[in-house]
Amino acid sequence: MSKAMLAAAMGVVLAFGPAGGGAGAGLAAAAEPSSPAAVEPAQAADPAVTAILEKLGDNSSALLPATKVIGDPGPLTKQYGMDKRGPGGRDYSIKMAWMPDRKRAFFCGANHGTPHRLNDAWEYDLPSNSWIVLYAADYNDRGAVGDYDKKTLEVRDGWLRTKLGGPGHPAHTWWEMTYDPEMKAAVWLCQWPPYRLKEKLDAIGATQDQFYKGPPMWAFYPWKKQWEPLPTKEPWPRTRYASSLEYVPDVKGSLWTSQERGIWILDSKTLAWKEVSKGKPADRPGDESVVCYDSSRKLLIAHRSAYKAGGACCTWQMATAGDALGEWKKVVEKPDLPEGFDARSMFYFDPVGRVGLLYDTTARAIWAYDPDKTEWTRLKPEGAPIPEKGDARPVGYFDPERNVFVVNMGTVTWVYRYKKAAEKK
Repeated sequence: MSKAMLAAAMGVVLAFGPAGGGAGAGLAAAAEPSSPAAVEPAQAADPAVTAILEKLGDNSSALLPATKVIGDPGPLTKQYGMDKRGPGGRDYSIKMAWMPDRKRAFFCGANHGTPHRLNDAWEYDLPSNSWIVLYAADYNDRGAVGDYDKKTLEVRDGWLRTKLGGPGHPAHTWWEMTYDPEMKAAVWLCQWPPYRLKEKLDAIGATQDQFYKGPPMWAFYPWKKQWEPLPTKEPWPRTRYASSLEYVPDVKGSLWTSQERGIWILDSKTLAWKEVSKGKPADRPGDESVVCYDSSRKLLIAHRSAYKAGGACCTWQMATAGDALGEWKKVVEKPDLPEGFDARSMFYFDPVGRVGLLYDTTARAIWAYDPDKTEWTRLKPEGAPIPEKGDARPVGYFDPERNVFVVNMGTVTWVYRYKKAAEKK
């Protein structure tokens, strides 16, 4: 491994973007043209799902009928059964991002190595209980590098991508994927160590000198069903993987937090970065934390379980309202709290219950976090228990349109309602 590759593996940026790497080189418009008013493909609500959701009361749960798959996920994913059960969770890629304009949840992200490393993109529609293919995987980044990579990959305008346009060095999402409603795109800091990179470049006759030097941001436009590189303006943060990226309406962009590298805002319109680091690194959420945005209190909440057995779990909060962004503050530090780890837990805000809801996939438990009391409570739902397993690893999100936390395990889907919304008069 070269010194450059070793340095990147330790967190120095290896990014793929417009050649030259200047502040404005190859920059695309920050905001895409308005997406169509209609969401395609449209899906009719399943009456059985509607009836189940309507019956859910406070602290109640249920199982839905078997999940469906809409669209052709392509030959790469069919060999793993995704045409029957959808994408399933991947190690360090279990976050889903709510899309308020589409009223569906977005999913992407690669495994570390096995059984596959794909660049596919999906959305989940709760009323029809369907996984919908947005982008069929056109690259499986595993196995020996050779003729397959030579036929599949290219460097185009400085980005390593497939010849059909998808990311050519796909990463985990960790907690570094979010949805930006102003851009109408999922935004992904697709940061990945340089495993196999030199072999790929040798196969296609390319060199690292052709790459853009800034953060390897990718955007996925669901209404276009298309991946696009997202070059950004300098100055850039020294990004590293396993941090967090969360869209925050109060800052009109996405907030990136790294305990070691600082805190930056990516502006949705200008695609310019602004450093807003405050406090000491030890005061910030640790690597691989899970993060959610409290829309009622204008607050970011992060949680991380202990790094070693017997250690303390930590919860942080950051005020986001007004012109002056707050700073991360550790508000809870004690053992025996829920798993807060981007490979094994999902954390989203419930605007009706005004709590953060965290699902721990290891303990199969759901917890509520009260930001006012800075207290965690393990919940005991009334109704269907959390399934022991499905035919895929868990993924999940909170659906504010239907006021439920959704956990999907392939064809198995479990829903939970913390608090029933008040009836409209």
